Amino acid sequence: MAYVGLLVLYAALFVVIWTYRPYLPAAERRTAVVIGAIWAPSVFLANYLLYRAGVMSFLPWLNNFGHTFLWIGICLTWLYLGIRRNTPLWAQFVVFATFSLVVKYAEQILLGTWEHGHFFHVFRGNFAYVLGWSLADGLYPLLTLIGLRLLGSAVRDLEVT
Repeated sequence: MAYVGLLVLYAALFVVIWTYRPYLPAAERRTAVVIGAIWAPSVFLANYLLYRAGVMSFLPWLNNFGHTFLWIGICLTWLYLGIRRNTPLWAQFVVFATFSLVVKYAEQILLGTWEHGHFFHVFRGNFAYVLGWSLADGLYPLLTLIGLRLLGSAVRDLEVT
């Protein structure tokens, strides 16, 4: 039942995100697929490897899948495409970090995940851990922009601006 609650939260947040941009033009659909296809599997794997390295709590496989493929791969990709041109980069950082904080705490409440006692052994406590990863997620727009610019010459019909 907790996973149903999480899916409802993802859907509700997607509706909020959708208000920024209710429709993706055909020219941006390929870009959306490329962004999601790179972010989702790479973060899925990174979450597990960071757990194995001792700097991240274990995300059960279903939670990790939902978080990376649904939340990051679909929702954050749509959010990025909705605000990238009309929102300053610093504000994009704040938006992404805030959404990330909400999702991480919801996953913690519903599933008992995101429980760890430090953020990379530098900042102590669970709050520092959740906040640290949320702030790291705030870098999504900048990293996506850099990635798109790097891929722009290699992938045809990619919207890089």
